[in-house]
Amino acid sequence: MKKCMTDLATGCVCLAVFGIAWFYPEQIRYRDNILWISAVAAIVCFFLAFLDQQNRKKGLKERLEGLDTDPDVPEMVTELVLLSEEDTELMVWNLYGRVSVLIGRDVKDSEADIDLGQGPYAGMVDPEHAVLNYSSGSWYAEDLGSRNGLSVKKSADGKIYRLSPDTPCRLEKGDCLHVGMNRLLLR
Repeated sequence: MKKCMTDLATGCVCLAVFGIAWFYPEQIRYRDNILWISAVAAIVCFFLAFLDQQNRKKGLKERLEGLDTDPDVPEMVTELVLLSEEDTELMVWNLYGRVSVLIGRDVKDSEADIDLGQGPYAGMVDPEHAVLNYSSGSWYAEDLGSRNGLSVKKSADGKIYRLSPDTPCRLEKGDCLHVGMNRLLLR
């Protein structure tokens, strides 16, 4: 940016010299030489500023594209979707801006953020079944000692892993939580 601004300023000075030599021909000695030199210098400076700006745009675009293809950066999970047996959406919860959500059933003493009490397998969900916590750019699932357990089907390998109580598991976009027999897709 600094180089681009320097080139633009130098080009403007060269244009000013060209203008003075053009409009005051009687007062300037070696007018033709000054006109040529200042015109060529202005063109070169503006061209260099243009090239610098294009290189900056190209470098920024390459850096942004590199962020999209970096395999170490997981995609951001923003929604939790309750799926039916036919893989249709029954309910959707937005996770954006949250740091912790309780999965369970609403009962008199406990209110769940993700209420599966209206789902097809509500009887298999404890009032405080599991919790999702957001930390260091990732979501983690943890079984809270539920009767029917918590499992995760990892999108990376398609395997289902049963979670031990109080042992967090890192989640990624495309993983599917099995809360009792309810399936919650992270997307």
